[in-house]
Amino acid sequence: MAALPLAVAALRCGHTQIAQETTMPTSSKSGSDCSQTVPDSGQAGFSAEMAQARQRLHAVSSLALQQFEHALSAYQSNNSRLAQQVLSQLQRAHDFEVAMDDHCLDMLNHTASDRELRLVLALLKAISDIEQVCNQNVQIAQQVLLNTTSAPSAKQLAAIDSLATPVGTMLTLALAALQQSSTAKAEQALAMAATVHQCYGAILRRNLADTGQQPDQLDAVLAVNWVARALERIAEHSVNLARQAIFMARVSRGQSARVELQPRRPR
Repeated sequence: MAALPLAVAALRCGHTQIAQETTMPTSSKSGSDCSQTVPDSGQAGFSAEMAQARQRLHAVSSLALQQFEHALSAYQSNNSRLAQQVLSQLQRAHDFEVAMDDHCLDMLNHTASDRELRLVLALLKAISDIEQVCNQNVQIAQQVLLNTTSAPSAKQLAAIDSLATPVGTMLTLALAALQQSSTAKAEQALAMAATVHQCYGAILRRNLADTGQQPDQLDAVLAVNWVARALERIAEHSVNLARQAIFMARVSRGQSARVELQPRRPR
């Protein structure tokens, strides 16, 4: 997982100030301002709101990646203080989603075409998936706080790392694809789904065998299963984000929007 801090820094590049904000800027416009604008002010207003929305999306993406890194580090080092820090960041992720919802409602006031409406809906879906990633990060950190007497073995940590590495890469690619409107990075993220599925299945099979051989390690095995499950769900949300990145890129270019915007959501 050594590459993850570099991935976080790379995603933050160019928007450091935004990513460090603890409060969200308001974006509402008064009715009097709208009445005094020129005829094409609707399009100009939408473009400005979309630019601000992408900045907010970048900020919450940086938060999700940082939280992901901290959650895994807390689990691997059994660091309860760092795990508690991950939990404390969840409210900020929720605040980001609420602020983005309000922002998108403001954007609808400037929506002049079907294309713009599709972009707003895709933004709403993307921010929802990013918040769900943050929720799964919390699930990982909670295993540190819940299992204070049964730390994972070196073998179990290695198994989790084998899954966390492709999941972290997948999440980084999907978020970068959203920021950069890059279908290439989105497709790279989607291509890693099969690898994640194989690693997840291998962990479950290994843990099932370990449970039969070492029943006294049941608590540690169950904790590993919970962490692996959270990682697999993060990968599924990364698939959603990659598909939304492709959708937004195609719509922005005026291409066909007949792509699957939202696949099956994790239960």
